Amino acid sequence: MKTIKVIGALVLIFVAGFSGGVVATRLIVRQMVRDARRNPERAVITVRTNIEQNLFRTLRLAPDQQKQVHEILKESRDRRRPIIEEYQPQLDAITFETRSNIFATLKPDQQQRFKVFLSENRQFLPLRELPPKKDQSSNTNSPH
Repeated sequence: MKTIKVIGALVLIFVAGFSGGVVATRLIVRQMVRDARRNPERAVITVRTNIEQNLFRTLRLAPDQQKQVHEILKESRDRRRPIIEEYQPQLDAITFETRSNIFATLKPDQQQRFKVFLSENRQFLPLRELPPKKDQSSNTNSPH
């Protein structure tokens, strides 16, 4: 009888811990998404910095190598920015036209589902905003 109580207690503790972890993770992720929506520029900088830091750890770069790689990536962003600024409006126009053409072929109930689908699948036919004109991450994106 004591064995059953012990097993029951362990199962209860496991379920409680699992449930608590799920709830806490969900709250944290929601807060992160909310923050990213409020300040997308800061979110981009944060993601970029996290990716760089992950790269540095994965490659086990020395501090001088981190600085060099950081500068290479920054230079690449600076070179890509004018190209993106030039062509992004055209890409957005094509994406908008594609969305509109799909929408026009759908019945009203399908149109509503398509709107929901697009909001839940932001990578499908995305409309992008241009990057900020000035790289504000030069100081905050330091590898140190």
